[in-house]
Amino acid sequence: MSSCDRDHSQRLSLAPGPTQRPSNLVSAATPPPPATAGARQGRRKLADAGDKEEEKMVSSSSPVVNVYPLANYTFGTKEPKMEKDTSVADRLARMKVNYMKEGMRTSVEAILLVQEHNHPHILLLQIGNTFCKLPGGRLKPGENEIEGLKRKLCSKLAVNSPSFPPNWQVGECVAVWWRPNFETVMYPYCPPHITKPKECKKLFIVHLSEREYFAVPRNLKLLAVPLFELYDNVQRYGPVISTIPQQLSRFQFNMVSS
Repeated sequence: MSSCDRDHSQRLSLAPGPTQRPSNLVSAATPPPPATAGARQGRRKLADAGDKEEEKMVSSSSPVVNVYPLANYTFGTKEPKMEKDTSVADRLARMKVNYMKEGMRTSVEAILLVQEHNHPHILLLQIGNTFCKLPGGRLKPGENEIEGLKRKLCSKLAVNSPSFPPNWQVGECVAVWWRPNFETVMYPYCPPHITKPKECKKLFIVHLSEREYFAVPRNLKLLAVPLFELYDNVQRYGPVISTIPQQLSRFQFNMVSS
């Protein structure tokens, strides 16, 4: 028996027997008297008012993010930005050395949104053929998070010309990730038994202007990846990037046409 059949048999077993029914009792078997035109119109007005009130509540409680078409932005290239490490093992080894000198590593990364086909896309930097990351990086000791993120964005994406000054509008912090040990594993919380985490990574949403000029290092590629591809795609993008759709779910996207 299918699940649908089982549900149906359970409903039948709860049906009442042939008992006497009061004449004013309305059931599914006895249709109610037809509503007047005025009553139907009143119900429609109430339903419309309820829908509008619900939309108003959602819009008032959700931060709004303007998302502009990808075609609005101009992309060029600039001198290569070489990575300091050639492998994950080298990066973790350097992290350990820096930790001994400076303490916990603090890094910041930017979520830059554009739209294509009326759907939000995230800008990612691709290194080589497979590895993708958000633009950002490590802060200097004592450096302000916002100013440090702007510095990193200028290094990775800004045009090296005073004629095109960048306008990085750093918004809310949408996620905080912790690295308990000198390993690749990170968590969206600091495990309670870890008293000295090795890294704290914060993700900020950065609001783009309607038009911007970007310059990408020649050894990197800039990709616009849709949210539906990132969602739950841990194998391809890792746990930090693949959970960005969930982190952005509380925002209301205003898709601005060109």
